[in-house]
Amino acid sequence: MFTAITLIGGVTRDFELQYSQNGRAYAKFSLAVNKGYGEQKHANYYNCVVFDKAAERIVNAKVKKGSQITVIGNLDVEEYINPKTNVKGTNLNVTVYDWDYVSLGKKPDSTNQDEEDASDIGNGFSSTEDCGPNGLPFN
Repeated sequence: MFTAITLIGGVTRDFELQYSQNGRAYAKFSLAVNKGYGEQKHANYYNCVVFDKAAERIVNAKVKKGSQITVIGNLDVEEYINPKTNVKGTNLNVTVYDWDYVSLGKKPDSTNQDEEDASDIGNGFSSTEDCGPNGLPFN
């Protein structure tokens, strides 16, 4: 069964492209995903592996520790018992199919305030000056 998951988080260590015995490229990494607010804020950690062209692309893109990325993949939950403490634990493993950088939504520096207000870079909306008779940016 396929358990699709999309995560946005911070990479916890630098990547290293590796190759399996049959020559398949892969890279392993951990992704920290923040959850909750205030005193309840904590991170969940996901063990991720990316294969083939996606692995080469993530390494060549210089994704490194601290980079904020989005991953799409398949979630596997692995339960285990720690042999030393006899306590049950869980590993969250994701086979990554695709990834991308997270847009930080920063506006470029501009000396002209009117240009900055009209552009609204990164918000996904058109300027209201271009709205049709119904007040919508499309007719």
